[in-house]
Order: sequence, then structure tokens, then C-alpha cells
Amino acid sequence: MDDKKYTLEDVETLRAKTGVSYEEAVTLLDKYDGDMARALIELEKRGQLGGKGDKGFYINVNGDAAGAAKSLWRKGCDTRIVVERDGVTLVNLSVLFMILALLLGWRLLIVAALLALALGCRVKLVGPEAQADAPVQPAPAEPEKAGDKAEEKKDDFNSITIE
Repeated sequence: MDDKKYTLEDVETLRAKTGVSYEEAVTLLDKYDGDMARALIELEKRGQLGGKGDKGFYINVNGDAAGAAKSLWRKGCDTRIVVERDGVTLVNLSVLFMILALLLGWRLLIVAALLALALGCRVKLVGPEAQADAPVQPAPAEPEKAGDKAEEKKDDFNSITIE
């Protein structure tokens, strides 16, 4: 059985200071017989340890970041911008497409949006949970009383309409 010259706390300390994986930390500590300073020097030579102006921030991309990016992409694809006039849908595009259009041709997109509003078009931002064919409910005539049980609303929106 090998006598290790480092402990689990040494591995944790090296990971906390550098942001490397457990495997990389153990490999470095094995290579340098538990000498943390030499392991840090090697990481610095490889460019894996911050250089000048390092504030101690490390970004580790893991499954959670990839999942968050996938979720954000999906919501961007599912959320739609719908332009209607007299009940007829003229445009129904994803928000991601509209962001790309805004980046590439922002002047044209602003002019088109102003023209659509001037011609009496209705611009709606429809969330992923909303049904596109569902009619918009009118606002209640009287505000609900505090004693009435109001339905809780989620953070996600169903739709936003600009007229």
C-alpha cells in the first residue's frame, strides 16, 4: 500500500485555490510527493493558475452550466414575437431570431416595428406556456377584494401585448 504524503484536505485546498478537478489535483500531488507549492508552480507554468491582475475568480464549466445554457436556448426558441393586424397573424418568429435580426439590422428592425405600430398592428410577446390561439382575457371591471382567493401567478409570463 502506498504511503501518500498528502491528505484529502490538501487535495481540497489545491482545488479551492486553482479550480482544477480532483483527478488533476491528485495527479499533481502524486507527482510532487504532496508538495503543494511545486504543484502550484506547475499549474502557473501551464497557464492554469491566474497571472497578473488575478482576482481569484475561476470559472468551471460543468453539467449545470451546460444545462442552464440549453434551458435558456429552449426558452428563447419557444418564446415568440407575434405581429397581428385585424386578427390575421403577419409575423410569428422566435425571440432568438429577433435578437439576431436586431444585432445585424437594428435600424431596419426599429423602422419595421414603428411602422407596424403606426398601421395598427398588435405586437405580442408570447411565452412558452401560452397557447397561440387563446384569446386575451379582458381586465376585470372591479379589482379583486383582499378576502377573495386569488390564483397565484408564476414567474413565467403567458403573453405581453403592445398596441
